Amino acid sequence: MKNFTTEDILNCLDKAAANLDFPGFNNMNYDMVTARLTGFRNDIDWALTIEEIVIWYGLNGVEPVLVVSAFSSRVLINEPFAIYYPVKYLLSELERNKQDYQDMSVAGIICGEGFDVWEENEQEIPEYLVVAIRGKKIIINSSEIPRHPKIKDNFNFDLIIHLANKYRTQILATETEFREIVPSELTQIIQLDNWHHPDVYNPSSEFYVPSKTKSMQMIAQVLVSGKAELYQPCEENNVDWRKWIIK
Repeated sequence: MKNFTTEDILNCLDKAAANLDFPGFNNMNYDMVTARLTGFRNDIDWALTIEEIVIWYGLNGVEPVLVVSAFSSRVLINEPFAIYYPVKYLLSELERNKQDYQDMSVAGIICGEGFDVWEENEQEIPEYLVVAIRGKKIIINSSEIPRHPKIKDNFNFDLIIHLANKYRTQILATETEFREIVPSELTQIIQLDNWHHPDVYNPSSEFYVPSKTKSMQMIAQVLVSGKAELYQPCEENNVDWRKWIIK
């Protein structure tokens, strides 16, 4: 016998949205590039995670960050909100000494080398960039990075979008990172790369409340039943930064 209902799940998500804890893709503090939703369950509990690869504007400049928001049937998730730094943008070791890199720490998660910011008005963008994604170094030709000057004339913005498009799977959460948040006794039942996400920061939207979107209703049904096939896209998918970037 299930210990929870679809109404329980939707009420939890609505409450999170009311408290500004449910992720909105038009957040004023960062730009969402892409996202992924994953549901976990057993007959006693459920959990839902929403990962966002975002362009974060902070004291360390413009950087790619993986933000994970989590919701569950009770206080069983280890972290309701986690931040990871799977990408490190390194200038060529020939151009920078180790001491030039700045360490930073957020929520106890250490990024060893920081994320250098290029100011196009002050210095020339190098022809080749060295990017480390989860420790694996990748050389990128800066001329191959699509630019979006009509949206934001910022090379770092374009670089992060390029990385998210090309290396999305490597940047998103690993199984280990999932289990730092969601206990292992819950089994993954659904994972979506695209869906209709509630417009939780727009009170005039008919999809302002999560429970009003059919996508969230069906996801709740999947979590209760354990039947992934109950989710069938029926609204316009909107997990696309172009749909949210204009604030």
